[in-house]
Amino acid sequence: MADNTKQSNIAKLVTAHARHLHISPRKIRLVTNLVKGMYATDALIQLQHTNKKAAGMVTKLINSAIANAKHNFSIDPESLQIKSITAEAGKVMKRYFPRARGSASTIHRRMSHIHVVLEEKKRSKAKASRFEIFKKSAETEQVKGEKTQTASIEKAPAKEGKKSQVFKTEEQTKMNKIQQKRRLFNRKAGV
Repeated sequence: MADNTKQSNIAKLVTAHARHLHISPRKIRLVTNLVKGMYATDALIQLQHTNKKAAGMVTKLINSAIANAKHNFSIDPESLQIKSITAEAGKVMKRYFPRARGSASTIHRRMSHIHVVLEEKKRSKAKASRFEIFKKSAETEQVKGEKTQTASIEKAPAKEGKKSQVFKTEEQTKMNKIQQKRRLFNRKAGV
């Protein structure tokens, strides 16, 4: 019986591996460091909005690990957290590029392997989501704003000599951006 209780206390770990990916491990680590320690479902949402080539590869790998957890251990995907995710160097393909005087320089096309370990953890009740916190702060500001408005009505009117705000159309803002780019690229080097 002691063996059964020990096994129930140990969290289940689910692994998945992607090998020989045609991208350097350094580029993959930029993406894997984003999702370390996150819950798997949150990590998938984060990767969906990440504009990197490696994000698609890591997404497939996490989906594979989730499928392994469902099929092999009947674990709920909502309770899976990324315990570790690593990107290691794989084979290096060497290619050659012609250079001056008949010589050649090597180009290293690096491959990588990614390993992910998911752990079953029950989600603790969230204190409050960011959206709820934002709503509460907006409501309190609104109440404060109403109080200040009533107080300002009772007092004498403020000076009306303030500058008015200028609102620009979308076309004007686009033209301003284009002009800024032109100024940036038309500058002489070293000036």
